[in-house]
Amino acid sequence: MRKTTIGVIGNASRPGVVLPAALLEAAEETGREIAEHGAVLVTGGTGGVMEAAARGAQERDGLSVGFLPQADHAHANPHLDLAFPTGMGTMRNLLTARCCDALIMIGGGVGTLNELTIAYDVGTPVIALRGSGGWSDRIVHALVDGRWLDERRVAELEFAGSPAAAVRLALAASTRPRRTGGLTAHTGHAGD
Repeated sequence: MRKTTIGVIGNASRPGVVLPAALLEAAEETGREIAEHGAVLVTGGTGGVMEAAARGAQERDGLSVGFLPQADHAHANPHLDLAFPTGMGTMRNLLTARCCDALIMIGGGVGTLNELTIAYDVGTPVIALRGSGGWSDRIVHALVDGRWLDERRVAELEFAGSPAAAVRLALAASTRPRRTGGLTAHTGHAGD
């Protein structure tokens, strides 16, 4: 039986930047919730929100997968069960956004925004965690009718006030048929 895949996107760690403890705690709790619901956690595989979510999933014996931007395993966080060293740089954002059944956005900078727009274009549902900062809070001011990234209305962006609520919404969204309207090069049987 195929397992549901929930991607967590958000702030990566960067040298000289200390991410807020509350952001990392939210990511860790999200990872725990994903594991407790029997879903597979998918991230970009490096540090920050991605590592915190994988740590949470590991604490609950969940499965965590990371699509690394680098071409080797050296940059993988220590909480991954499977690490794929894609060597694709930021192009690996396409993998998480396209391959997951749903995404949860926690905080986020420009890389997270890129994953959000890819997910939207291919119809992957995204749940933003309110109060986590970054694009998760900023995007609300740019939405069409408070829900859509553009007038095509491909995939409604939903908001949650807690990690538990975000995971519940993501699991519910993962069961709905994907809407399409994006680039045809990104479509295929996985989006049916």
